[in-house]
Order: sequence, then structure tokens, then C-alpha cells
Amino acid sequence: MRIPHMRDSNSKNIHRTEKGFICINAACENYLAATSCYRDFGKWKNPIASSVFAFLLLFSIDDFSPARAGENKEQKLIYLPEVKEIPLTIPNLQAELITQNILCPQHVLAQIKIESGNLTSFLLKRTNNMLGMRYPLTRKTTACGIYIPAKDTVIIGNRDALKKYLKADNYAVYKTWKDGVADYKLWQESNFNVTERYLTFLGKVYAEDTQYVQKIKQMAAAH
Repeated sequence: MRIPHMRDSNSKNIHRTEKGFICINAACENYLAATSCYRDFGKWKNPIASSVFAFLLLFSIDDFSPARAGENKEQKLIYLPEVKEIPLTIPNLQAELITQNILCPQHVLAQIKIESGNLTSFLLKRTNNMLGMRYPLTRKTTACGIYIPAKDTVIIGNRDALKKYLKADNYAVYKTWKDGVADYKLWQESNFNVTERYLTFLGKVYAEDTQYVQKIKQMAAAH
């Protein structure tokens, strides 16, 4: 016969004697008779607990084995955050303009303040672009992508990958604000060749000799 009750909830239906177990449940077909259906799960408690403990111990040892520890360490190294750049402040910006040999640095600083709303504009925060620079079609650039304001979308890539997007209204995107300063220097160099302008000035205003500029170039090249 079978009793559909566990001992912990219905132990009063079973009576244990020296010779075995007797069912004292009136609904039981073996009422007041010996029964073998009852299983004393208590005797299994200690072995089961020991087995579970042993399993957990082995599992934990595997987790902290030297190989596993090395693996975790390697993963942490891969995902370490990049070192943050110097914060964009007016003093840091002034120093960078000097370091990058920006022409007319004080005037460019004033220009940046106007273009970026004193370093608070959405474009600056979104793209590190503080001067409203467009992505150039041909000249060298430090830009790493473009921002399309109509779609509020940033697209990262080189000039070949970005070429098909350049017809749309766009702004250059830089990894850092320092890259934005460096790109403005490239723009200045491509549009304001100071040496040539100085020599042109000398040829037109300073000297009467029509070969004056050519002589200077030849002498400068010799040194």
C-alpha cells in the first residue's frame, strides 16, 4: 500500500516500533497493521547534505583555480576604461592653442567662445567640435567621423567610408577636443601659408627688386 503523505507533515499517521512501522491512519488499508511503505528520509539527510557540500566546494575551487583567475584578470585588462583626457577649460584650451602653434591664438580663443557658447554648445558636447568645422573633402584632417544634424546621427569612418554622406549638411567629429584644435591648425595651414604671404608682401611692398623674393627663397633653401 502507499501513503500520499510525507513524514514531516503527517508523521502522526505512522507509528514506529522495534519490528517496523504500523499505520494508524483509519483510511489506510493496512490500518493498525505493519507497513513497509514508509521511508525514513531522516537517515538520508546527512549523506545528502554532505554530497551537496562537496559539490559546492569542488565548484568553488574550480572557479578560483589559477587558470580561471588568470582568465578573469585578462578580461579585466581588456575592458579597462581609457584614461580621460585633460578637461576642456579655458586655461587648458589656451595652452593647447599655443602648443599647436595656432595662428592668432587669442583671436581663435574668442572665436571658439562665440561658436561654442563659451564651451557649452550641444555640438561641442556631441562631437568635440568647438569651431563648427565641416568634414573636409580633400585636405588632411584629424576628424574620425561626421555628425548629420538633420538625423542627429554620428557616423564614424575614414574619408572613403564617409564620402557618400558628405553632400548632406554635416559637422566633423573628433575623438577628443584636442583633435579639434589640431584639425583647425591643419585648416589654417591649408588656407593661410604665412611664409608665402610674407614673401608676397615683401615683393609688393618692401623691395623694388623684382627678383628679391626669388633670391630670398634660394638663400633660405641653401641653409
